[in-house]
Amino acid sequence: MADNVVSIAYSLILDELMEDDDGTDALISTFRMSVASAMVALASVFSVRRESDPVRIVQYVESIVPLYSELDFRSHFRMRRGTFQMLCECLGPILTERKLSLEKKLLSTMWLLANQESYRGIADRFGISKGTLHLTALSAYKAIASLRENLIKFPDRRDFPKIANGFSQRCGFPGVVGAVDGTHIPIPAPRTAHRLAYINRKGFSSMQLQVICDSNLMFLDIYTGWPGSVHDARVFKQSPISKALKENYLPSEFHLIGDSAYPMSENLLIPFRDNGHLGIIEKKYNKCHSSTRVDVERAIGLLKCKFRRLKYLDMYLAEEVTDFIAACCVLHNFILKEEDVIDTVDDTDTDNISSEDQVVNEHLSTPAQAKRWEIANLL
Repeated sequence: MADNVVSIAYSLILDELMEDDDGTDALISTFRMSVASAMVALASVFSVRRESDPVRIVQYVESIVPLYSELDFRSHFRMRRGTFQMLCECLGPILTERKLSLEKKLLSTMWLLANQESYRGIADRFGISKGTLHLTALSAYKAIASLRENLIKFPDRRDFPKIANGFSQRCGFPGVVGAVDGTHIPIPAPRTAHRLAYINRKGFSSMQLQVICDSNLMFLDIYTGWPGSVHDARVFKQSPISKALKENYLPSEFHLIGDSAYPMSENLLIPFRDNGHLGIIEKKYNKCHSSTRVDVERAIGLLKCKFRRLKYLDMYLAEEVTDFIAACCVLHNFILKEEDVIDTVDDTDTDNISSEDQVVNEHLSTPAQAKRWEIANLL
């Protein structure tokens, strides 16, 4: 501010001197030196205030974001402008507090979800304090997570044939209405008595996320909250979808598919265990099973690619962590529903359970074995 005032005064006085016929070069030179000294003095006076006040980007949302191309906007905020406007319409009735505009709230939250940038950097970009960003993001992803029942739901029975047809297009595996898998979301170990329970077999602290998806990479069910040391099989047994399957929710001709970490049943088919003596039919079944199940790995890979903060979620409260994860999954479905373009996923998820963690299904039920062999013979 001081620089602007001095510059204006400098210009006005200099113009007067230039209009004066008696003005000399020496006088003008002396004046310039005097003004320069005044500017240095004023700068030293205002420097204390500048150092105490945070320096932030001004009018980023109002002036800079509108200049982004459609490609740039989608790259920064993970969705098109039209999709973002639809998100604003959905969340407007929920996020009623208006200290910040709804647009600034959601854009700052999307930037937080999509990047691993520090809170300080994001807050400076959007012209708000770190505390405001934290509270804004917390309320925003709780509001997004509240849309879960509408955007993530297991299909009705009348939708099963359509979903199964989508899966069968890849290699003809029949009756699949969902592929299930688990992944680890890295988090700091909570400061509780159960801290060690969050250390998974890979040696880092994490929270489990179990997902079921269709062939379009849409999540049909998510379940999160269990510590990283818990096996996938136990997480599945405790999940609501497992209880629904036990109540015969799926007709006999339909089933889920999962890797060898899950327990075999009529409702959940896994590969034949490779003991080095598999026959041609069993190998063909395993190959088709793997090719069909890859969609869930692609879905998890796409989720973590879009929302990179899931690569390390620096949060300590379990409730906030689960809301954050749920919000990312809801946004994943919301974007896929509104946009017909699926981003290319270079790598599938790498957190799958290896062969050493296979569940030994030594006491498979006869109906489950018979169903698997029936499908193997069809393939």
